[in-house]
Amino acid sequence: MVKIYQFIEMMRIINTSLIIGLGGFIGTIVRFLIGSWIEKSFASSFPLATILVNLIGCFLIGMVSGYFTQKLGDQTQLFFFLTVGVLGGFTTFSAIAMDSQVFIENGEYLKMLTYVSVQAILGIALCLIGYNLIKN
Repeated sequence: MVKIYQFIEMMRIINTSLIIGLGGFIGTIVRFLIGSWIEKSFASSFPLATILVNLIGCFLIGMVSGYFTQKLGDQTQLFFFLTVGVLGGFTTFSAIAMDSQVFIENGEYLKMLTYVSVQAILGIALCLIGYNLIKN
């Protein structure tokens, strides 16, 4: 009986992992497409595409969290698909780190501080706004 329960639990974890992976695949491709479009539309030496994608992702994850908290009250596989998968693949902290490293190498410390601060402060604010829009 214990082995059956362990097998079922293991299959549930594998299933959830595959669902999250599919979401990550989708989010990554959407990030690439939107980022490419932004870079072509707004030529800039500033990594505007990363900022916009991350801020949009913060707003959306706030909305998704607000929806699931208010409407469903439980984290389902859809929640993990959307938050960890799609929006986790869509947004990227590694791009912030890489862009910041380039700013530091170029001696653009104020640009790097602005870049990181804008994403952190506006990202948190947009997440809260999205959450409260859906929750209320």
